Amino acid sequence: MSLPQIVLDTPTLKLILCIVGGLLLIAMVRIIFLLRTNSRLRESTSKMEKQVLTQHQEILAVRQDSNAWRGELQRMFDAFRAEFFNRLVESEKRYQDIQQRQAAATTTAAPVKSFTPPPPPTSAAVLESPVEPVVAPVPAITIS
Repeated sequence: MSLPQIVLDTPTLKLILCIVGGLLLIAMVRIIFLLRTNSRLRESTSKMEKQVLTQHQEILAVRQDSNAWRGELQRMFDAFRAEFFNRLVESEKRYQDIQQRQAAATTTAAPVKSFTPPPPPTSAAVLESPVEPVVAPVPAITIS
């Protein structure tokens, strides 16, 4: 079976020319729309890149701030630890001093052989207690 040959007369050539011209016109319109879309995508890509750079810079700034804050807290903690260590050392020194005074007082006192109650105090007698040296309070920590 053979196909009939297309006759190339004027109306057929015009029809083919119109079809090809229409397809060319549709292709040109499609190219214009694609160029517009491409330019919009380029603009949005550049905006996104700028936004990414801005967010990256903000993240770096936040990281630097958090590192500075962490360093400041570490310094404050070290200062508190040193201050409380000094207080502990002073407290232990006072405790050792009190223990030594108590040990010295018990070793130098003569042992009592029999218990005799002391005479009752008279109304004119004033009872005096031994005077302890005043211990200065440890200064409070100031946070600046």
